[in-house]
Order: sequence, then structure tokens, then C-alpha cells
Amino acid sequence: MTTQISQMSASALVRAYERRELSPVEVVYATYDRIDSVNPKINAIYHQDREGALSAARDSEQRWLSQTPLGLLDGVPTTIKDALATTGMPSYRGSAAGHGEVATTDHPTVARMRQAGALIVGKNTMCDYGILAAGISSRHGITRNPWDLSCTTGASSSGAAASVAAGVEPLSVGTDIVGSIRLPASFCGLAGLKPSQGRVPYYKCNSPALTAGPLARSFADLALHMNVLTGPDGRDFTALAQDNTDYTRCLHKANLHAARVLVVTELGLGAPVQREVETAVLDVADVLSQLGATIDFCEAPPFDRNDWQPAEAFYKVRTLSELSEHADSEARKSTVIWDWTRDALTFSAVDHQRNFDLTQRLRERAHALIRGYDFLILPSTPQTAFGAELAGANPERIFESWANTFLFNLSEQPCSNIPVGLDDRGLPIGVQVVGKRFHDQSVLSLSWQVEQVVGQMPPAPI
Repeated sequence: MTTQISQMSASALVRAYERRELSPVEVVYATYDRIDSVNPKINAIYHQDREGALSAARDSEQRWLSQTPLGLLDGVPTTIKDALATTGMPSYRGSAAGHGEVATTDHPTVARMRQAGALIVGKNTMCDYGILAAGISSRHGITRNPWDLSCTTGASSSGAAASVAAGVEPLSVGTDIVGSIRLPASFCGLAGLKPSQGRVPYYKCNSPALTAGPLARSFADLALHMNVLTGPDGRDFTALAQDNTDYTRCLHKANLHAARVLVVTELGLGAPVQREVETAVLDVADVLSQLGATIDFCEAPPFDRNDWQPAEAFYKVRTLSELSEHADSEARKSTVIWDWTRDALTFSAVDHQRNFDLTQRLRERAHALIRGYDFLILPSTPQTAFGAELAGANPERIFESWANTFLFNLSEQPCSNIPVGLDDRGLPIGVQVVGKRFHDQSVLSLSWQVEQVVGQMPPAPI
């Protein structure tokens, strides 16, 4: 029963509750059985609330028996990322610096999940300060990929991606400031969406590039999750107004016969693209062509390897500011971040402003890429998952791992990761779809249509 439940989608769980084929109480027990089975191997969940989740499951069971579900995810189990405040649960932002704090209010996304009836079974791991591309944390240790325990999950939504891929939960909320939804989704074989800025409310937000969005095993569940997460929150003045979009219904609506797609196999910013990843991008382009889209190819990489350097310097200062809230004796415990941010101490205010200005030029160039097109198609990551113990694909240049994703945080465009198969090592490959700003439903619809052709990923072999 536990194995069967672990592979069920959120939509399937809700249907089973409606038909009284399953109870949320049964599902919570199965969820904790699954945690007991896989978490010692993947280290995705650092805090559990068994009593609270079981109590919430009993309440959910009664609502389903009386046919009065609280919301779209009533009785669906989930875990919450370390970065997101969750009442009564500790948060560390992945760092051993400091002692964390127990939240007294919920992050907007957590509040939405509770309002929808989701069962919060615990908190999941993240890397230090959400800025590493690997599932390593000075607080939580190493989070490992369910497809291959010797490999990284990607980050910063490392625990969220690992737990969904391992069948602990059907969906989870990720956060993304430079690629922290798309990178782990790519490495762990998941559907992921970084929404347009403001689509999902966020508080407290310390960067205009930061947003939250869904991770799931299918785009149908991703769309269902978006129906829960979107809409304004009084704490976030940047949140977009509720437009009453039903993302589930929109999956079927995109007319690809009118779509123009630019394929960028090599963005030019980071490591060279792995052959199997490039092939996967071209295969998706072929699928879109068969679905009626007009396909063009970018003839040369639009960026070069030095373009990411001002962005790295800018984010170093942001991270240094947060790390510096602690005494040096505490801050040094966040070893990788401590080392990475040392040269930022030499930056002047003028240097920081110039780096910010350069990131804004990158933002403009990212926007310009899609001019004349409806979508961009490119690798989510140039290569598949690297070693679990490494801080980046190139440990000497750890920010390079964000090469294919961070631009579209700057430009605030919606982006998805489509899992499209496995490389020769049996590791997932992800293809990134980038849409026009605020065209989230179009990105989801195109991604879903590709998924219908290439098929969903099989369960991870953990």
C-alpha cells in the first residue's frame, strides 16, 4: 500500500478521497512509512510533525466523509522548504550559522497550502542561503538524488525535489532566485515551474529575482498546484491581482499552430552542453514542430562565459550581507559560503552598483532573446547531475552551474523544466521552456503538450 500511494499524483489522491477509496489518515501513515524507508538514504527531510499531520488528516477525513473538502489539495501530503516560514516549525535557511528560529506565522505559500487542505508533514532541506547549485548544507548535510545516490539533487530546493522524486509527496513548493526550481527539477526528473514575478506571493522577499513555484511529477499536478498558490497576499505589494485563471483547464488551450519557438542549444554562459542534453533539446523542438509550431534555431551562442561574472559578484554581496548577520565564529560554520564570499569584502559601493547595472543589461538581453517569438527552448542545465559532495559542477566556479537559468530570474519571465528522458548514466535530462512575461499558462500548456508526447518519467529507482 505504501509503495502504491507513493506513486499517486495529487489529483489521483483527491479522486480517491472523493470515491472513499482512500482516507487521508491512511495516506499520512503511508507517507511516514515512506519517509522512514527513503529519508535515511536521501536526507531530504529534517523536521517532521507526525502528531500535527495526523490530526490534520483526521480533520480532512471527516470533511471528505461529509463531502465538504476544504480546497483543491485537501488531504494531500507535502513538506515545506526550509526557507519558507511554517508556524511552529524551525527554519535555518540551510546554514549552520546561527540557531534558526521557530516561525510564528506562515509564508504566503504555506498559508495557501493550509487553506487548500494540504497536510504539512514536515520541513525539507536546502543548501546554505539558497545560492548553491548543489544539495549540500552546513546545517542539514548532503541531500542525495533518488535516481543515483552518488549524485546531487541540485538546489536550492534540494529536499523538495528529492522527496517528490522519491515518492514521499506528490508535490512541493520550491523557491527560485537563480534557478532553484528548474535545476533540481532537471536533475531529479520532475516538472517544475518558475512563475512570472508576482504570480505567487512571497514574504519576506529580499530580491526582485526571487519567486516561489511548484514542483511535481507531472504538469497536471503542477497546474493544480498553481491554482492554489497564485493570487495576491496583503504582505506582498508586488503580488499580481487574482485573474481567476484555471491553470488545469488552460493545459489544453494553447494553439501551437500559431506559436513561434526559438531553440537555443548553447546559451554560451557556462560549461559546454552535454551531447545527450543537446539531443534532448532538439527532440523537443521536433515534437513542437510536429504539433504545429514554427521552429527557428539560434545560430550562435547569444552570451559568453564572462557574462555571468557581474551577476555572481552581485549575488555574493547579497549573500555576504545575510551571512554577516552572524558573528564570524558562527558564520564560518557555513564553510562554502564563507569561502565564496570573501572577495566580496573588497567590493566598494561603486563596484556593487556597477555590477547591479550590468545585471540589468543582462536582463535586457534576456528579454531581447524572445523578441519575435512566443517561447525559447534550451537546456535547463548544460549537464546532468554531478557528484553529491560537490558545491557545483565546477567546484572552482560554483556560480557557473546557474548559467542556463539565472538570466530569466532577472527578466522575470515564466520558465518550466520538462523531464524528457535519461542520459547514458541513467540520470534525468531536463529541457527548459521560457515564455513571455506573465504568460505562465502558455508555458504550462506547451510543457504539458510535450509531456503527452514524450511521456511522464518513470518512478525513480530508490
